[in-house]
Amino acid sequence: MGRMNSEPNTLVTDQRKLSISPRYQYVTCSSALCVGCQLCEFACAMFKDETMNVLQSRIRLVRVEPVQMKSIACQSCADPACLKICHLPGAMFINAENGLVAIDEDICDGCTHCLDACPFGVIALDPDTKLAKICDLCADRAEGPACVEICPKDALEVLTPEVIAQRSRKNALHQLLAEWGTTESESICATVE
Repeated sequence: MGRMNSEPNTLVTDQRKLSISPRYQYVTCSSALCVGCQLCEFACAMFKDETMNVLQSRIRLVRVEPVQMKSIACQSCADPACLKICHLPGAMFINAENGLVAIDEDICDGCTHCLDACPFGVIALDPDTKLAKICDLCADRAEGPACVEICPKDALEVLTPEVIAQRSRKNALHQLLAEWGTTESESICATVE
């Protein structure tokens, strides 16, 4: 078990300080590819709780508009609000092995403060146990997250913040070059000359 230290991005575990590296992964969703089928929710509920009840899922489908959907799971925040607000020491902690927020069900009392604090709304309250639960990337599943595997449109991926940032920079460059009416190779040649 661990708790957040007063220094940002550190976790105290067994009297050791561990750095919370941005290398940790989480499930991302392309809203351009997501069709809102909810198979990710069903796969999560089935694998984690052996039920076809989407209320048991640790990934949530969000409908932004009638035709725009996006699945979202824990975003591995650098400074998790859910962890800060938890009033029970050790009930929520950052897993030192994978950097994900985890919940100790033996300590959690189901107060729901973490649900309210999560800016993404991805912490769920188990309808049976009345305890909080959160995505752990199917840590006990060799194939990785069930939601990613089942997605029929390949809208879900497990990525790191670094990969997402790199994609954003690349997309911004392509958009800028398109606005200028040049191609990437023309731009590279112009800077070399």
